Amino acid sequence: MKYQPKIIKCRLKTGGKTIDEIREQNKGQGLTYRDFENIQKAYEEFDGVVLLLSLWDYDNHESYHVYGWDDEVDEKMMMGIYHAEQTHPFPRYKGKKEEFIADWKAGKYDPGCPICFEKEDVEELEVIREEVKEEVGKEEKAKPKKKKRTKKKKKNRRH
Repeated sequence: MKYQPKIIKCRLKTGGKTIDEIREQNKGQGLTYRDFENIQKAYEEFDGVVLLLSLWDYDNHESYHVYGWDDEVDEKMMMGIYHAEQTHPFPRYKGKKEEFIADWKAGKYDPGCPICFEKEDVEELEVIREEVKEEVGKEEKAKPKKKKRTKKKKKNRRH
């Protein structure tokens, strides 16, 4: 069976953070005051949203990765992600809200990276699926390898 991450229904608790708290959390990332303001706006949009998040082995389960959400919170997710896009290192939608919304509604938006939340910003509500780790080599162990049969060469016997 192939690897599958743990999927959890969660509530985001990202609201109410001050610019100073956001600055401290993102220290050393080269962000500007305007970036901190956009992160704060994104956090306010995300606050209280219930969605599916995943935990992955590759990052040692350190961050919650967005897995999916219901239509009823799509508008909040869209606006939260729009504000987060304003801090993107390769901005495609910087100051282009209408273009972002049009691409979002047309299903053309791709963040180009996982959208993640820190553990302190997440309240777990229900485990939907436990993590499944890939079982490497199980089939090989269960079935013994067959030896290749080779034809024996006839020896030339001279008498």
